[in-house]
Amino acid sequence: MAATRILIAEDNDLVSLTLEEQLKDLGYDVVGIARTGTEAVALAQRLSPDLVIMDIRMPEMDGTEAASKIRAARPVPIIMLTAYADKDTIRRAEQAGALGYLVKPINENELPPAINIALARFKEMQALQSQVDELQESLEARKLIERAKGILMQRLGLTERDAYERLRQRARDKRIKMKEIAQAIIEAEELLGSS
Repeated sequence: MAATRILIAEDNDLVSLTLEEQLKDLGYDVVGIARTGTEAVALAQRLSPDLVIMDIRMPEMDGTEAASKIRAARPVPIIMLTAYADKDTIRRAEQAGALGYLVKPINENELPPAINIALARFKEMQALQSQVDELQESLEARKLIERAKGILMQRLGLTERDAYERLRQRARDKRIKMKEIAQAIIEAEELLGSS
């Protein structure tokens, strides 16, 4: 199994080098080190890391803003790194979508659990998002099919069941989804001007 690819975003050279060494000693692959928030966004897009460890206070662009931009471009788990543990800083990290939070100085023993939890939560979130997308697609298809059934019932005097069967049979004959047949019927009805 390939090592987890990690991007470090930390402006303090001593902290970033120490963190890089700790991660490498633990078997992780450090793919890059960003010194500014802007550089972190660019490197995350270019390197596509599996995980980002991001300092909250960065030059040019705050770490929370950079984290939001990174996640908007390509979802990736982010662990926020800071010397501060106050409620406001933690809240900012949460709002940026951080899946973990480490307080400096970092104890090497804290890294694997934080990384594993962030990766696991991210995987769960991706699975949930996939389910939500599938449900939305199914709901959209159902709405289109119901509307197309109504059109067929009105135009051809069919029962609801017969209209559904006609849609299903046509989709099967054409080897396409019922949603596509329904969409074509709706568009034809709109073109004829009596929707």
